[in-house]
Amino acid sequence: MLNPTLDKIIAARQAIWLNAPADIARLRTKKGTRHQGASAVLYATAKLGQLAVFLNHLRQVAQQNKVDLETMRVTTDSLLEFYASQYGGFYGLTDTAQIVRLGKDALAEVKTLEEYVQLVGELALYVSRVDYWVDFLVPWAKFGETYEQLAAQRK
Repeated sequence: MLNPTLDKIIAARQAIWLNAPADIARLRTKKGTRHQGASAVLYATAKLGQLAVFLNHLRQVAQQNKVDLETMRVTTDSLLEFYASQYGGFYGLTDTAQIVRLGKDALAEVKTLEEYVQLVGELALYVSRVDYWVDFLVPWAKFGETYEQLAAQRK
């Protein structure tokens, strides 16, 4: 039955809509090479954005009703596991990984393309919202200034 699982995903999204998820605090502690956190944050936002884009594209394909449900399920299942493993690993986005895996489990319950579209849409919203919070960690103005300074030095 899809509804209880979908309800959990919706509740998780609503819980992080106005308040940063605990994953953000965990991500702040991650250090990449040379003991700095910038690469962890930048790669996390890239990986979150990738999955959100993939999910939205898959949702659009399913909405066109030109593909069978099993193909969509198999494709999406492996994609969700790939990203959940990355999120829950180095980035410390364990809650996000859990929600993505919840969506993965819900795929087995999906009976129609319409249910698939609804599930994938909610997952895309959740992942996009986490990405929104990660984006706040990036000091974009300072990053842009530093980039321009370094680019000028390379000329």
